[in-house]
Amino acid sequence: MKLYADGIDITPAVGNLSWQNSIAELATTMSFDVAKTDSQHTHIYLPREGSIIQMHTNVEIFRGIVLTVDDGSKTTNTYTAADFGWYLNKSKETYQFNNMPTSKAIRKVCADFNIDIDNIPALETKITKIYFDKTISEILQDILEQCGGGYNLDMTPKGLRIYKIGSIYAYPEFRLSPNTQLLYSPNLRSNVSHSVSIEDMKNSIKVITETDGNYSVKKVVQDTDLIDKFGLLQEVVTIDPEKENADIVAQQKLSELSKIQESYSFEIIEAVDSYTRAGYMISVDGIDYVIESSGHNIKNEVHYVKLDLYKIG
Repeated sequence: MKLYADGIDITPAVGNLSWQNSIAELATTMSFDVAKTDSQHTHIYLPREGSIIQMHTNVEIFRGIVLTVDDGSKTTNTYTAADFGWYLNKSKETYQFNNMPTSKAIRKVCADFNIDIDNIPALETKITKIYFDKTISEILQDILEQCGGGYNLDMTPKGLRIYKIGSIYAYPEFRLSPNTQLLYSPNLRSNVSHSVSIEDMKNSIKVITETDGNYSVKKVVQDTDLIDKFGLLQEVVTIDPEKENADIVAQQKLSELSKIQESYSFEIIEAVDSYTRAGYMISVDGIDYVIESSGHNIKNEVHYVKLDLYKIG
């Protein structure tokens, strides 16, 4: 692993390196320390706010900008950096799209903010909506929801990447010692936490419209098996009939909400040149999970990872 600041290798002076990302947040954030020295004969490059940070394993896996510098200590500076998704979380804009294909709308937003593109799938859903005073990440996420959801967007060193959740699998491995075979990391997981809940489940969706205080029921869809098992748990959704289809909204909401929520987290070790990140799928005991968030830190050349997972369906 190598860490560069403004193109200068600072790896030998770096400590407490960690980074994390999640599906909920577009940006990956990183923190690290850089040692100071009083020696006149030893020069250590100290990044500043705005410095460009790059991390390489076998390839470049992070490129971002220093946001904060804590230089109060006599021995180390502590830094917080974020990849360029940070700009999309912080910047706001107003857009009006009129029957514009999804891919074109996303490319326009990226062009307006000089955001490079790694990959955008050919999404042809037509977008007709006004976005007022919204962050760019909120706009992009809402556009993808109109394509049926199930997409993740993140930032790579090449730029914005959008992909269908479930299309990329993580396969973290590590060796117990240099001369031993690779082991699949989740098979040796630790600090496991697991729970299931029906607290937020809905097994009946009622779609209504409202005009001048008068309500009209347009559609009711139910999962009778779940109702028989857990009792009636209903959600009421109000739509604009000129812009939304009651049948489609009802089915989408039922699909989204008629699930037993499963929370699963654990810690693993993976190779330093491996990168398991949020949005990827991972198999644990033969069951596939989506990685909701990942937290990484490297200590004494060992790569520790905490994963938070959820199950599709």
